[in-house]
Amino acid sequence: MHYWRFLSALCLTLAMFCLPLTAAALDGVTVVLSEEGGAYAQVVDKLRAVLSQNGGTARLPVKVIALKEGDSLRADPGQLLVAVGTGAMEELAQKNLPQPVLSVLVPRAAFEKTARQNGRYGDPRNFSAIYLDQPWARQFALIRHALPGRTKVGILLAPNSTELATALSAAAKAAGLVAIVGMVEGEADLLPELKRLLGESDVILAVPDPLIYNRNTVQSILLTTYRHQVPLLGFSPSYVKAGAIAAVFSVPEQIGQQAAEMIQRLAADRRLPLPQPPRYFSVGINAQVARSLGISLDDEASLNNKLKRASEGEL
Repeated sequence: MHYWRFLSALCLTLAMFCLPLTAAALDGVTVVLSEEGGAYAQVVDKLRAVLSQNGGTARLPVKVIALKEGDSLRADPGQLLVAVGTGAMEELAQKNLPQPVLSVLVPRAAFEKTARQNGRYGDPRNFSAIYLDQPWARQFALIRHALPGRTKVGILLAPNSTELATALSAAAKAAGLVAIVGMVEGEADLLPELKRLLGESDVILAVPDPLIYNRNTVQSILLTTYRHQVPLLGFSPSYVKAGAIAAVFSVPEQIGQQAAEMIQRLAADRRLPLPQPPRYFSVGINAQVARSLGISLDDEASLNNKLKRASEGEL
């Protein structure tokens, strides 16, 4: 009798330990930063602020560690891991830990590649993300409202983003636009392919692919589009400041807000939401570039409101 009681208790204990977070209690959050400071810290600050405002989740401890401390992580089914940035996402994907991982500030192409390479692609409830990329429909809506009459949208893609071509072409068609895709195999192909696109497009849409848009290429891309008198839509405030005519983007605080809300829902229903684009966003414009190109733009507040109504299905 004692033996069977002991065996039953042991099995129950092991079963509870092996349960995924979707069935176990959430008792803490560990945030892994790809880099310290900057946008990464801003995400964490907002995450903590929101979680501290709401009932039961206010008691959830939030621990923050640097990427170099990743080896200290141990199996803990009651924990949620939040990877901030691509480096942290790749590190956690490679670890054989039972706790779910929510990645933020990561491009969709990088997330899907990492999930596929590490056997996590078929497990979206335990390996999810808030993409850095805005939904195609939202970006094409910005083009329609900011640059009416410009229907031929040039988009550069790297080999790791080729699977996006079908989706973006369909989204462009739904918005009454035509997507013209240029493939960049390597650095030497970048400017020649961009110039080819500029001859066929009346607006260029940048996507957050570091193989194409990075600190070494941004000035060349912006100068080339400017010389051809073709506006470029960026994907961040820094791109607007550098010379993109406009952009729709989510700032770190908006991503932190969304991540906190996902964690609150996880604590309530034990299910990590599917990978998703940013829910909250802002619009930025470069009025000086618009004037130089002879383009009249609505102000940021007006464009932001139009995109919000479009996102809500009112337009």
